[in-house]
Amino acid sequence: MTTPTVEITGLYLYPVKSCAGYRVDRLTFDHQGPEGDRRYMIVDPDGRFLTQRQLPVMAGIQTQLQQGVLTLGFAGMADLVVNTPVDQDVTVSIWSDTAQALDCGEPASRWLSSVLGRPARLVFMPADSHRQIDPDFARTGQWVGFADGFPLLVTSEESLAVLSQSAGVEIDMLRFRPNVVVRGGEAFAEQQWQRLDHPDGQLLLVKPCERCVIPTRDLLTQQRQPEVVAALKQHCLVNQRLVFGQNATVDHIAQLRVGESLEIVTVAPWVL
Repeated sequence: MTTPTVEITGLYLYPVKSCAGYRVDRLTFDHQGPEGDRRYMIVDPDGRFLTQRQLPVMAGIQTQLQQGVLTLGFAGMADLVVNTPVDQDVTVSIWSDTAQALDCGEPASRWLSSVLGRPARLVFMPADSHRQIDPDFARTGQWVGFADGFPLLVTSEESLAVLSQSAGVEIDMLRFRPNVVVRGGEAFAEQQWQRLDHPDGQLLLVKPCERCVIPTRDLLTQQRQPEVVAALKQHCLVNQRLVFGQNATVDHIAQLRVGESLEIVTVAPWVL
């Protein structure tokens, strides 16, 4: 019997939590997840994280990370170049978690405060800052950066195609902010996947991703689209929760590349 597989068709990095991401040819992993992914975060003066949920304008902040140098861009503003900070240790909060981070300084704070129209600071998570993944879904000693809870999100092209057809608009996958996009399975079959096996290890699909308001907004206008809301409710409502994609952890994989195949291991449907 042939083992079912999917092909990796897209890989994405989001250097700053809740800001724009970009496509890459490969993801390389360290102990916090994909290198360079969500290692920066925007916080208020009290160290509490800020996201697109409250500030849709954050979706327009463009990001690029090259050799440890972060560049931020926004329409009508000169680009901000941020070198990796080395001091100014601060405590920040993400949901119910706290973590140690490095403040990126006053120029970054002034730039972000101007863009967002409120006081804001940029912080960086260094390699020695340890934020534990929810122990209900990962081993003790498995870490994550500033992502909501897990180092990876996996989505499928087939599922997105059904949503787009149902909504009658072309929905950009970046609305869902995945790291790994695959093709080759049936629509929404990823809700039953337990693992995606790679020659070097595994992606463990540990929890369906419950969706907030962000995917219902047009990427350019940031206006909420009722037809997308309706499509999500039609196809992605599970036990009164909207889910799309699977949160994942990484086991022994050093790198993923676009074009690689992953073997599907399935289990019974998730109970949320």
